[in-house]
Amino acid sequence: MRKKIIIVCGIVLAIFMLVYISQVVKNRGGLNVKCEVDYPVPEIMVHYRQDDDRWRKLHLGDSKYTMESSGCITTCIASAISGSSNPLSPGGLVTYLSENGVFDAAGNMQWGAIDQLPGFNAEVYSGLDAGYIDECLSKGRYPIVKIHRKSLFSYHHFVLIIGAENGEYICMDPLKDTYTTLKEYSNRIYSVRCVWYEL
Repeated sequence: MRKKIIIVCGIVLAIFMLVYISQVVKNRGGLNVKCEVDYPVPEIMVHYRQDDDRWRKLHLGDSKYTMESSGCITTCIASAISGSSNPLSPGGLVTYLSENGVFDAAGNMQWGAIDQLPGFNAEVYSGLDAGYIDECLSKGRYPIVKIHRKSLFSYHHFVLIIGAENGEYICMDPLKDTYTTLKEYSNRIYSVRCVWYEL
């Protein structure tokens, strides 16, 4: 009986250590950001979901990845340009980007390629700085930030920051029906991108 207790305790300890290590690895390299300026949330922005039945099965280019599994960036861009002179649904956007070779064989967004498309502009920030978020918002643009969802094991996701109120960045998460705040992702970001449409 005592041997069984020791084995069970060992298993529990091993699981605890695995979870702890996964959290340490998950948070490595990120930056905690703090909001100090308010930016109004646009009323004209359309909140899309990447797993909408209308486009969830569409592939990112010729890759095996679909909008449902990996379309968070594309969905964020669709929301970001929804108030522009060329609004596109996530389905329309992924089709357009796929036809123009914006995705590589693994379904990754080629930022230089999207920047070459008429009217599209892409800013890729090489470092991590909360100032990049405010720079975009102050120009009426919406930064796409890489975050980690709250889960036992690390997996990244992208959300669109659409404004800031009362010290909180407001986000459009393409896997949620309502707006969230960056606080729900521990106010920690891992990259910043910005795409806007302007002729």
